Amino acid sequence: MSVTAAPRTVRISRPNDVVASYSVLLKQVRKEGLLNRRRRFYVSVFAVLALAMGAAWTGFALLGDTWFQLLVAAVLGVVLTQVAFLAHEASHRQIFKTRGANDWSGRILAAGVVGISYAWWMDKHTRHHNDPNTRGKDPDIEVDTISFLEEDAAKARGIQAWITRRQGYLFFPLLTMEGINLHARSISTLFA
Repeated sequence: MSVTAAPRTVRISRPNDVVASYSVLLKQVRKEGLLNRRRRFYVSVFAVLALAMGAAWTGFALLGDTWFQLLVAAVLGVVLTQVAFLAHEASHRQIFKTRGANDWSGRILAAGVVGISYAWWMDKHTRHHNDPNTRGKDPDIEVDTISFLEEDAAKARGIQAWITRRQGYLFFPLLTMEGINLHARSISTLFA
């Protein structure tokens, strides 16, 4: 009498069509060099942003105490948003070859220029990429001013409900407030 079990057949499942087509696409994208770092592009962006920042601050100084400084403030808002996007690129390791150089530039750009904690941003953004659009895991879809889920919109009360019903129309004005929100959350993390 034998106690050995019959050999089991192990089936290895083939990747589904979506995975297979993605693999083909990724090979083509890599072959075309679309994921290669573009050093000249980032040098150009750094240069243009530095010039724009310098011009804006020079404009502030030359205009003096006048309402026209509000126009310069709007320009600075756009420039600082672009600097934040550049810090975002660094967080994705897109600018330099080494992790350290990307982290260093991301910290300088985010914390030194824009004024947002790079460590807080990296934690938040990594959680977003690990579980995109997953309730309870993706911090970018948490209940805030804008509702991303119908259940959250249904629970909204008061001013939040009013905003939620009109969030499509209010999106761009609300987006201007997101900078304040990011700074506030970043600062609260530093003191937590």
